[in-house]
Amino acid sequence: MSYLNTSKTEETDTTLLDNIIIPSRPTILLKIQKAQADKDGANLVEMAELIAQDIGLSAAVLKTINSAYYGLADKVTSIRQAVFLLGINRIYILVAALSLKKIAETSGCLDLDLFWNHSVEIASSSVFIAQHLDSINTDDAQLFGLFHDCGKVLLAQQFDGYQETLKTAAGIEDTLINIERLRHGTDHSLVGALLSHAWCLPTSITLAIRHHHTITAFREGVLSDEVLALLAVNFLAESLTNHNNDYNYNEWSIHGDEFMETLKIRENDVTNLRSEWQAKQTLS
Repeated sequence: MSYLNTSKTEETDTTLLDNIIIPSRPTILLKIQKAQADKDGANLVEMAELIAQDIGLSAAVLKTINSAYYGLADKVTSIRQAVFLLGINRIYILVAALSLKKIAETSGCLDLDLFWNHSVEIASSSVFIAQHLDSINTDDAQLFGLFHDCGKVLLAQQFDGYQETLKTAAGIEDTLINIERLRHGTDHSLVGALLSHAWCLPTSITLAIRHHHTITAFREGVLSDEVLALLAVNFLAESLTNHNNDYNYNEWSIHGDEFMETLKIRENDVTNLRSEWQAKQTLS
């Protein structure tokens, strides 16, 4: 787990995790990841049969393919057809997201609607940003957006006072990360990275989760350009969606120049993205 730490000040973090339970990788996620890695090509028929065995997942797949985002003329009712239209990568993201949501539903002290709506909105705005930047993979942007705060789910599961931690962080000028470390001995970025690692999500996603509150990462030269770009997209997504609450401080207003340099964009590009995003939300 040492690769999750990038400074000596964080070396003790992992010693505090003995009592944190990291859920094992869901079987269906494992099978889809194996299909992705199959050099002969993913067996989409087999994937469709696997998904059809899960009522909740089947419903989610059909809801996704029939959403306004895809704009299909005819409603899709066949899981096999939906899987072929979505493709293995989008199925993978959907399965991973639903697996996380299932765990979140058992986190009694976490406001599930607030958490999930935030995650989905950040994922959507991240995809929107990535579509305007040639250097960012939209699937990675979406997956990171959905999972960036996944550690909160595990902390809420295992610490009865975690909801109070979120309330405290919303009311004082300090970062949630610092308050989590003070109250629980660890933080959601580290715990989330451990979940991502256990579920074999891409290393770039794991590292981005680990450092999505680490502004100094942009100056230390430790993380790859790919990871830094994901982080910068996440900060811009937070800014576009105006989440200046207990989930995040508005780092963009303070460190925006660094993030823009990473993404190779200028202030007028951000202004245009903001206007286009707001117009998109008005129409939806």
